[in-house]
Amino acid sequence: MKHFLSLLNTNNQSLPTTSDWQSPSCLLKADLPESGLDSNDLYTLGERTFQNGEVAFLTVAGGLGTRIGFDGPKGLFPVTPVMGKVLFQVFAEKLRALKRRYGRTFHWLIMTGKETDKATREAFRKHAWYDEAYLHIFKQGTLPAFSTDKQPLLNEDGSIVCLPDGHGGVFKALKQADLLSLLETKGIQTLSYFQVDNPLVRLDDALFLGAHLHQKSEFSTKVVAKVHPEERVGLFVQDGDRLRLVEYSEFPPSLQSARNKDGSLKYRWGNTAIHLLSTDFVQACANRELPYHVCRKKIKAWDPISKTVQTIEGLKLEHFIFDALPQANNPLLWEVAHEEEFSPVKNATGNDTPETCRRDQINRWLRWLKAADPTWLKEQLKENPEPTVEISPLFADNKDDFLSAWKRLPEKPKTLDGCCL
Repeated sequence: MKHFLSLLNTNNQSLPTTSDWQSPSCLLKADLPESGLDSNDLYTLGERTFQNGEVAFLTVAGGLGTRIGFDGPKGLFPVTPVMGKVLFQVFAEKLRALKRRYGRTFHWLIMTGKETDKATREAFRKHAWYDEAYLHIFKQGTLPAFSTDKQPLLNEDGSIVCLPDGHGGVFKALKQADLLSLLETKGIQTLSYFQVDNPLVRLDDALFLGAHLHQKSEFSTKVVAKVHPEERVGLFVQDGDRLRLVEYSEFPPSLQSARNKDGSLKYRWGNTAIHLLSTDFVQACANRELPYHVCRKKIKAWDPISKTVQTIEGLKLEHFIFDALPQANNPLLWEVAHEEEFSPVKNATGNDTPETCRRDQINRWLRWLKAADPTWLKEQLKENPEPTVEISPLFADNKDDFLSAWKRLPEKPKTLDGCCL
């Protein structure tokens, strides 16, 4: 306990000197030829890796849906606009589509927390979303919580309140669950990591996978261009020969609005929490200590004065997965379109809400329909300019696949509003 108290006193968040920061380079698909890379070769490499079963998928799903007003694990939140499929079902369909394409079932690892583990396991048993032989649910670790005056918080029974240790705890949790041994046994070289709140995540991106492997990257990340200085996303910075990611809450305000000569934001590459990690790197990180971060959080704890459990503002310790990034060799940033691959469900109001996520899903599918059959779509929009539509990953989960699948339809839908494909 003294160790944790010392962390609170020092805050143990050793950010580098900001004067050393530079804007990092990002690999854009349009720039591949100038970089001496051939997109067809990269795609072929990614496809071959999928075909060989050398990829497994890792979902971080330890959080509850409290911030969006949902009573339960966030992975069980109904997110699609017509069918109301929950996030876990959406991801399961993406992986089943991969199975159909490559003729093999991929291992899916899901990290839960102490408050979400039981309900998550029960839901998968009940609905059979995924082949249980390839599904591996494991729990993350915990760290003690403290009051704002740095005293340990207690439960009603006198035990210390412990909270999930953050997504950076995934490395040690994988080791404790003996899943690193499983990955080695199965010949899996790459972990495709994503958080549970983003239904637009693309899991079949052979080009991204090929670039990651070609660059011999240990830690690759999809990034989106930051829209405005106040946007609450973690930002990547180049610190000498090391790439770092700094959370928006820890990023100096003066630098958030810094601009280049052309008027663009100097630090603009925002984190999507969509990563590719080499399994060798994951194994190494499981034997390292990551920094601790301290954040304020509403915490339920025993109040000795009222002799009841109260919700108070306390201090939570956690690890961030991107604190491993400076140790990674050949890290790669890969830009994607925000509207195509990133619309998380995080808040009840404002940005990144269930409402904005459903809107972004519909708008993406309408763009695909416009590319596939603009005349048909135009006629449909005359009837209803704001239709509700849903396309399952089992039909298509990217624009190119949708164009092909649409052509194969023996008969086009009679109406767009309420349409499910």
